[in-house]
Amino acid sequence: MPPPALPPSGATATTPTTASSPLSNLQTLRNHIQTLTDLNNRLQGLRHIPALLLRPPPSDVHALPQASLLRHEFQELKEITESVRSEKVQDALKAARKSEAAEPKIVGFDVRRNSLKRRHVHTRPPSPESPQPYRATGPKSSSFLSHGDAVSAPLALDGLPAYIREHNRSSQYKLHVVAPKKGRPLQCPVVLRFVIPDVVVIYMTLERSATEDQALVVESATAFGPREQKAIHSQSDFTVYQQLTQQLARVLQSEPWAPLQAVVSLLNSYHNLFTEPCTVCGRVLSADVHTPPVARVRREPTADSPSEWGVHHVACKWR
Repeated sequence: MPPPALPPSGATATTPTTASSPLSNLQTLRNHIQTLTDLNNRLQGLRHIPALLLRPPPSDVHALPQASLLRHEFQELKEITESVRSEKVQDALKAARKSEAAEPKIVGFDVRRNSLKRRHVHTRPPSPESPQPYRATGPKSSSFLSHGDAVSAPLALDGLPAYIREHNRSSQYKLHVVAPKKGRPLQCPVVLRFVIPDVVVIYMTLERSATEDQALVVESATAFGPREQKAIHSQSDFTVYQQLTQQLARVLQSEPWAPLQAVVSLLNSYHNLFTEPCTVCGRVLSADVHTPPVARVRREPTADSPSEWGVHHVACKWR
């Protein structure tokens, strides 16, 4: 059998050159990485120099003199500066910057993003240029003031005892003035206790209005259980009365100058707190926290629903 033919002389000369090109690029990349790694390690070692210069260690027989220590640290800074300016480090930094700029094109990020844009251009509307402001989807609470309350005369401090007596004669839900001492002259702030037997006790703090001369307005209202013995500035231990307090706070915040008569009219609607079902979901206890409907919204009475108050759970109010 004849021996195999030898390759041409030109192929012998070109084959090592072709194979050495990728190897040369790989070796250059390794050199750049090693150069930048060494530089980073030296820079990390500089972190102790400012603290060392500000608080030098106490000198002893084994420590360097202070002048020698400072010369050594400044020499280290000088050497690192020269290293950063060297051609070897600059070439590695330029290669790293060039690689970082070309990286998105290498992984095909732009191509994939443009492909997704073309794929969904006919299946979804374009994205808005900027986020749109939030708009509540639920019905806005109307004023809890009725027409009769709106035209009623504001109640002054000297007319409060007569109003309480008239209210207690005409209603089974009673109002009382909470006074620290008997015989104490009536003055603001006044604390009233509103009681619906076996349902709720609500403490109201009254103060003079800043807009109406001598008119009394309700600053705060806190609900408690009928048998809770708590301080009036604390809160109830029961979730239902905590939610009721929060709802009353929202009402007072929305209409801070509402007269006392309107607030008492609202409180009277809570006589059926534990028996009236929600007008939205039809349940007495909510499905999430198992509490009765504590929100009230004024509405126009109808033949089917003669009450002027809509009863809602907190979560159902905005449905």
